[in-house]
Parts: sequence; structure tokens; C-alpha cells
Amino acid sequence: MIRINRRTVLGGFASVAAFPGFAAATGERPDSITVTAFAGPWETVSRDVFGKDFTRRTGVPVNISIGAPAQWMTQIDANREKPPLHVLINSIDLALIAAKDGLVEEISQSKVSNLQYVPQKFTDMCKGFGTCVDYGTAGIVYHKRVENPPKSMKEFVEGTIAGKWRASLPGVGYQATKELLIWNLADVLGGSVDNVDPAFKAIKEMSKNAVFFNSVNQVIQHLQTGEADVGIMFDGRVWTEIDAGADSLGFINPAEGGIISPIVVQKVKNSPEIAWDYINGMLDTANQTEFAKIVPYGMTNRNTVYSATAQSRITDPKDTRWPPFEEIGPRVTEWLDRWNRELG
Repeated sequence: MIRINRRTVLGGFASVAAFPGFAAATGERPDSITVTAFAGPWETVSRDVFGKDFTRRTGVPVNISIGAPAQWMTQIDANREKPPLHVLINSIDLALIAAKDGLVEEISQSKVSNLQYVPQKFTDMCKGFGTCVDYGTAGIVYHKRVENPPKSMKEFVEGTIAGKWRASLPGVGYQATKELLIWNLADVLGGSVDNVDPAFKAIKEMSKNAVFFNSVNQVIQHLQTGEADVGIMFDGRVWTEIDAGADSLGFINPAEGGIISPIVVQKVKNSPEIAWDYINGMLDTANQTEFAKIVPYGMTNRNTVYSATAQSRITDPKDTRWPPFEEIGPRVTEWLDRWNRELG
């Protein structure tokens, strides 16, 4: 049984969505494969880029299951011998749980030749049970009514406490709060994954001049309505809003480095071997270049070609901080309990 604490997944620091499952054969060449995708741009690229390319090369149709990692993992766990899903898109923390619980298979260049174009660190962070497809960087989003927005996370915290601006902060119901807020602040304020006291102290002191968001839409709304002036959000999300007309917003990669947040792809254990071919296509240079035209995030294939605009916006992984995802996972329940006790 997978070890995902239900309260952690459904009640705080995460959210899931229901989705229809699909049945598929394993072992022999299947009539089709079923892959997972998030709603929105991920669904588009999975259908129009990855899926079309795979079917063109193999003749095998692709079904797409829309949802979220925790629900997908639960469905796979319920039918391990004949899993209904074959390619799993995942967050890094849940990818590590999937690996530990035997839901996914180990990746290698002999199975996925395009892995040669992906920096080794993106596979190492998955402990070899998958690799990263793309990544975003969480930094500082601000409204331009703030004449001198914070350039570092320390300045962000100090200015919020002092009332220089109001902040929109990740809340208890947002799945990435554990990295974007708790570990982030602990790291820049002298703490660590083992000592998050500085983070909780800062959050409590900032709360008088802050609002909390539990979805990516809320932080943008907070800034546009004036409920907040600055916030923490992913670069790609901010640039999407700016391109859609919200030119009053800006994004800053903080001096300490923003928080990298990759999306992982994994082959489900006992799924058809041809699923490796689908994953290989996801990492293909041409397909990643097409992906980069659809989503404003960094691709992991080092040969990806970006437009001049995209290139200027994407944060280089060298300028980010990499949370200790494997160490954060076991502490989530403890941090959630502490949040509920101290912050309400």
C-alpha cells in the first residue's frame, strides 16, 4: 500500500482532482497506452505533441487521463499487476514515494536514449526512478505599484513584517507550500529542513500584513485587486498572466535563488514496455522545443531551442535553489500539524 497520508494529501499542502480511469493490457504490444497529464497546457502538449509523435512512430493510440499525482498513484496501487495508467507525470516529492513503494520502474539511457541530453541531476533527484521533463522557478511576483519591490527573500520577509507592502503567501491548502514557503524561508533565515523555527516565526510575524492563497489563481487575484502587493509564485505562471494582458505584474528571481520545481515522468511498473518509447519522445529535442512554445517553463533537454522572449524569461537551473525533496517528504505531516497549531 502506498504511504500517502490522506490528511496531508487532501487536507493540506496538496490538492487532487478526480479523473476517469482507463484499462489497458500489459506485456504484449498494447492496443493503446494511457498516459497522465495535468489539465490545461499539459493536456494540450500531451495530445498534440507527445501523443501524436508517439502514434506516428508506433501506430499505438494514446489515451490521456487528466488529474493529479496522488489520485493517479492510488489508482495504480489498486491494480499493480495490470495498472490502468502507464506513464505517470508526478511532482518530485510524490515521485520519490512512488519509487519507494514499487509503483514505478528505474530509468536508464539504454531504455530512453534521449536521456543523454538531460543533465544527470534531473535524474539523480528522482533516485533513478524517472527523470524531469520541465521545471519552473518560484520567485517574487509583484505589482508595479510597488516602486521598490524586494530583490531577495530576506528583503521580502523584512518588508512584509515592517508593512512596506502586503504579501500573498502560499497557504495550508496549496501543495507546494512546504517547499515554496516553509523550507524556502528556513533556508534563507538560518534554519534548515531539520530546523524550520525561523520559517514559522517569520510566517507568523508576516501574517498581520499578508493574505494566504491555496491556488495559483488566487495569488494573481490578490495582486490585481490590491489585497496584496507582492507574492511568491512560479515564473512561468507570472509570464503567462503578463502575456494575457496583466502588464502591471513583474517577476524577480530573488538574490538567494528561486525554488526550482520540476515535473517528473515515470514508467509505471508492469506497464507495456512501449511506454518507454513515449517517455523517450517526451525528452526529444524537437518535442521539447514544441513544448516550450506552449508552456513558459524551462525544458530539461539541454538542446531545446527557445524563442528570444522565452530565453530571456527562463531561469537557469544554476540560479535556483534545489530543496531537499526526499528529506522534506517525511516531515510534511509534522509541519502541517505545526501550521494548524501555530497559524490556525
